[in-house]
Amino acid sequence: MQVPASWPVYDLTADPSRCVLFDQHAVYLGTPGVDQNCPPRAYGRTEALLIQPEQASVPAGTQELGTDTAAFSGPMNANETTRHTVQFTAPGPGVEVTATYGSGAAQIRSILSGARMTAKSAAKAPAAGNAQAVPATRTAGSSGSSAAANTSSASATSELSVQQAQGLGVDTCTVPSAATMSDWLASPYRVISTYLGGANWACTYGDFSASWVSQVAAEGWQFIPIWVGPQASCTQLTNTTVIDPSNAAAQGAAEAASAVAAAQEFGYGQGTPIYYDMESYNNSDSACSQATLTFLGAWTAGLHSAGYLSGVYSSAATGIADLASQYTNSAYQSPDDVWFADWNDNPVLTNPYAPAADWQGAIMHQYYGSHDETWGGATLSLDSDVVDAAVAGEPGTATGQPTVTDEPAEVAVTPGNAGRTQLKIQAGSKLSTIHWQVQPPAGITVSPSSGIAIVSGSGQVGISLNVTGASSLASGRYDVPITVTVNGKQTTGTYLLVSDGTAIASSVVLYAADTSSMAIAQLEAQQLALPASNLTGDFATAWADDASGNDLVIAVGVAASNALFHNACGWANPANEAIGHTPFGYPSVPLTAGTGGVFEGADLSTDAANQALSEQFAQYALAGTIPNESAAQPLGSLTPADTCLGSASVPVP
Repeated sequence: MQVPASWPVYDLTADPSRCVLFDQHAVYLGTPGVDQNCPPRAYGRTEALLIQPEQASVPAGTQELGTDTAAFSGPMNANETTRHTVQFTAPGPGVEVTATYGSGAAQIRSILSGARMTAKSAAKAPAAGNAQAVPATRTAGSSGSSAAANTSSASATSELSVQQAQGLGVDTCTVPSAATMSDWLASPYRVISTYLGGANWACTYGDFSASWVSQVAAEGWQFIPIWVGPQASCTQLTNTTVIDPSNAAAQGAAEAASAVAAAQEFGYGQGTPIYYDMESYNNSDSACSQATLTFLGAWTAGLHSAGYLSGVYSSAATGIADLASQYTNSAYQSPDDVWFADWNDNPVLTNPYAPAADWQGAIMHQYYGSHDETWGGATLSLDSDVVDAAVAGEPGTATGQPTVTDEPAEVAVTPGNAGRTQLKIQAGSKLSTIHWQVQPPAGITVSPSSGIAIVSGSGQVGISLNVTGASSLASGRYDVPITVTVNGKQTTGTYLLVSDGTAIASSVVLYAADTSSMAIAQLEAQQLALPASNLTGDFATAWADDASGNDLVIAVGVAASNALFHNACGWANPANEAIGHTPFGYPSVPLTAGTGGVFEGADLSTDAANQALSEQFAQYALAGTIPNESAAQPLGSLTPADTCLGSASVPVP
């Protein structure tokens, strides 16, 4: 194939982490890697080529060529024009080609029709254990199965069902490998986006396949299926296919049909949602807004007629605002769930553009944009979401795998003496053999250090652990990993933080504004070996610590969180700010240090939940680990209310 000299050529065998992107001119040679280093999102199509070894099975709808490429000199078929993708296999040279285009359909046709066939060369045998040896990838825009092992994908795996997810979600353009997903069981996330395709999705499927879905779902992950088709005609994106306002309804229905076909290949059964990705657009253009609403209404109707739920992702101020304007219009087909983007680093499910009465229990918020996070030793580029909406998962995902549901996150032991804690394991939906093992560092002894239990149904196993410090135990904090495997496969990695009881300097400050929360904070400070100065019940002190940027302030309890976020009581503060206003915000991602103007809120609905969340935040700040990584207790805070609940000064006992 001859392409313009300016197009870069990438060897994916030499660089398996290279992200295959179709929003830029390029030629990619080889099978896309299962762990591509992709940005969280990439949209649009332009002229590009992916040339990879021929797969054992041909994706449905893919042309299989003979000895020439003359067929590419004619018009494209409807599938190719809809997806802006041409895909074919050439058995002679033994390759599979994916060609994408934006406005240059004639150029990509010319490149393809001018291709020259050669004889197949002898293939080098892949090294043992090479992840590329039996590729489980699909190429963007294909409408068929991904690899030989997945030719009958829907029948090869349990069909996914609709579930209600609550917690934190990950949004990546290309799914991580199954191995990375296992590593990320060490994270607070349990929901991940899975792009099904669409003409404006610029990435490739990577490791995404029916077998990937089956394996990852069995570990307790849930999925947000996404389709990226035509964008609003007044979109702010470039190189994108856009809605034809005169044909918006027909286009919306056609996209729904294509998305359903793709969803079924991956095992997403009827009743599961599919979210349409409608990026931000200029909704001051009333004609464009109306056409977009018409398109999305037809999208919803098309999914409903096929037995699927409808979701829409968009900017809060544009697409979601337009949809909210139609929510009470009985003549309009509103989506079942919405997913709004508002990068305010505030993991809440409320937004001025989505009235509180709309989409109750059916909303997601993408609150934190492009960034890297590392969990279990694996790093991903992602957007972060907080979720209370319909997703897809394996039947019984929420209880499908046993989980570590509780253990005191910290224990203080003096040299030569012992402390006690308890490990609790909640059974899953199936009979399981559970192995657990403690791996204490030198100077710490845990007894028993390992064990086996068989649990099923609603059963729970409680294991008492005696933690002893050696007589020569040095002052410090000790991170003690506890691994749990189910039926021979690791599912959870948890940690116990042990200190010798001697106060150790730290930048973590615990702030409480009511007596019950102060009791939690005091116990936490003792077990973490925090100095007395790192525990405060004084609002002005917490304010100064947060504003300095030198300390990470954890607001323990709703009263403290409300105070730092709103100052609803009008308490005196170093900045002399009036009632109802502070300069502080908070993220739900765990932090290791103060950044100035940001605190962490352990402000859930009960004292027990606040204690668990403060333990999670504090332990991550001190040791970089999360003490309880059960899916039942993800990191996350409630929205602080503008309500006065506590006191300006609570004495430290």
